[in-house]
Amino acid sequence: MSAPFIYVGTYEVSEGRFDDARQSLAGAVEFIEANEPRMISFNIYGNEDAGTISIVQVHPDSASMEFHMKLVAEHISSALEPYLGSAVVAQVFGEGPSTVDTILSFADPDAALVVAPEHIGGFTRTTVRS
Repeated sequence: MSAPFIYVGTYEVSEGRFDDARQSLAGAVEFIEANEPRMISFNIYGNEDAGTISIVQVHPDSASMEFHMKLVAEHISSALEPYLGSAVVAQVFGEGPSTVDTILSFADPDAALVVAPEHIGGFTRTTVRS
């Protein structure tokens, strides 16, 4: 099995719009879950005090991430633009040069970037053992 492709992005939330962002992102999660059957995991975490939202995605491969980027560009980004600002931190783990380039093109040039294409080891569980 090949290594998963993982993206973690932390974004600024427009001042005073955290509750709006929560609602909009909940709708985005439902849309992504319904339209991206290959995605392994998609989770959003927030820190209202810091004014940031972090999105954690785990894909089986970079092709799944590329599909996600197209889907977001076509269907979700306009719904999120009023609430989410530029990426503060963008982290990319896994191979896929064209995917990495696409992700980084959306990141703010001043954002902290972490790119780690080499998978050294690990495993993915789809069910938890007791």
